Parts: sequence; structure tokens; C-alpha cells
Amino acid sequence: MKRIIFVDDDENLLDGLKRNFRKKKDEWEMIFLNDGRKALDYLENNRIDIIITDYKMSGMNGLELLAQVKEKHPDVRRVIFTGQSETEIFEKASELAHKYLSKPCNPDEFIKYIDSQ
Repeated sequence: MKRIIFVDDDENLLDGLKRNFRKKKDEWEMIFLNDGRKALDYLENNRIDIIITDYKMSGMNGLELLAQVKEKHPDVRRVIFTGQSETEIFEKASELAHKYLSKPCNPDEFIKYIDSQ
């Protein structure tokens, strides 16, 4: 079973992800967190396979989160999920993330990527 953390400070988006991926509950263990610090705390005591995070969040942004995940948990697959289209974000994301997904994103694209890992 794949263990996946979804991180976004938008509770409505997290609720939507929960609904969209309910059909995968027998294949994926999913953790939904609204803060990068909570994700790092979770990682300290739990093994996960993939982290998917929004870029623009209050407090710690997604790139800062992925930088720490890369340093402390290099085996975790890292995905940035954002509606931002700035060149700087693309460049930094390519150094820290294995995959870049744009908002809005079809849930099937998430499923295809996660199932391929």
C-alpha cells in the first residue's frame, strides 16, 4: 500500500482530494494536512512514499517544505501542485520535486502518477 501525504492550507481543496481519491482507499493510505510543519512532524515518526504539496501556503511554502523533505527524507517522492506559473517557481521546483502538477489538475493525472511510482 502506498502512503501519501497531501499538504494544502485550503481545507476545501483537501476535502475535494479526499472525495476524488476515495476509490483508491484500498491501495493508498492517505494523510491530508493543512500545514507544512505538520507534514514534517508526521514524517519524523512515519514512513511515507509520496508527498504532494501546494506551493502557495501561509507560513512555510511548498518549495520550503520539499527542500526539507529532500534533505531529511531523500527517498520520498516529491510533487509540487500549484496554480502559480512564475518561471522562478518552475526552476526551483525542478531542483526539489520529482513532478510538477498545475492547478487545476484532473484527478486522473494524480492517479496515473501515483500508481506509476
